[in-house]
Amino acid sequence: MPVNLSLQDSVAVITMDNPSKLNALSDEVMDELNEKLCGLEQRASVLILAGCERAFAAGVDVGEIDSRSYEDAHMGEFIDCRWEGIFNVKIPVIAAVSGYALGGGFELALMCDIIIASRNAVFGFPEVNLGIMPGMGGTQMLTGIVGPKIASEIILTGEFFSAARALELNIVSQIADDDQLMEVTMTLAKKIAQKSPMSTRLIKEAIRVAQNQGLSSGMRAERLMFRSLFSTDSKKNCIRDFLRKKKR
Repeated sequence: MPVNLSLQDSVAVITMDNPSKLNALSDEVMDELNEKLCGLEQRASVLILAGCERAFAAGVDVGEIDSRSYEDAHMGEFIDCRWEGIFNVKIPVIAAVSGYALGGGFELALMCDIIIASRNAVFGFPEVNLGIMPGMGGTQMLTGIVGPKIASEIILTGEFFSAARALELNIVSQIADDDQLMEVTMTLAKKIAQKSPMSTRLIKEAIRVAQNQGLSSGMRAERLMFRSLFSTDSKKNCIRDFLRKKKR
C-alpha cells in the first residue's frame, strides 16, 4: 500500500493511500509505515497520520487472518512490535480520520495522541463478528478512554458508531467538515509545533504515564488472546463467510 510522507516546516504528514482496499493493514503495510517513521522525530515536531477519503483504515487485512492458524499466529508473532510503531513515536501524533476507522484502523487512531474526525467518519470494532477480537491494544486503549461498560458494549456488539458519538465519548477531540479535515488538523499541528519540542515530548510522556499505567502488559495479554482465537472453528468459518460475501 502506498504510504506517503511529506514535511511542512516542523509538521510531518504520513498518508495511507490504498482506497481500493480501504487501507487494510498488513505486515507489509506496517513495515512501510515504520520505514517512514524511522528518523522522523529528528526532522519534525508533530506528526499527522491520515488515510484517504473513504477510509482512515478499515482494519487488518482479513485475507491475512484467514490464512493463519493459531500456531502460525503465535509462533510467527502475527501483530508484533512493528504494529506499535505509531504508539511509540515520541513526538505528538494527530490522527486525521475520514471514512472508516474499524478494527485495527480504529486501534491505529487510538495510538495517536489526538484524533480529529471528519463528519463522515465511522468507528467500530467488528472483530467479534469474525470470531476474533481486537489484537493491537483496542480492549486496553478504549477502556482507558470510555471506561469498561461502554468499551464492553462497543467491542462485544461489533457495531459501528458515528463521529458525533465518538465526540460524546471523548474518543475524538474535534469534528471537521469533510472537506476541511486536513486544514483543521494542520492548523492544530502547527500550533503545537510552535511550542518547545522538549516540552511537548515530556507532556506527551506524562499524559501516557497518567493514562496508561499497565497498558503495555495489557496489550501483550490481549495479543496472546487474539492469537489464540486463530485456533477456533468460529474464526475460520466467519472469516471465510466474510471473504465469500466480499467477492460477490
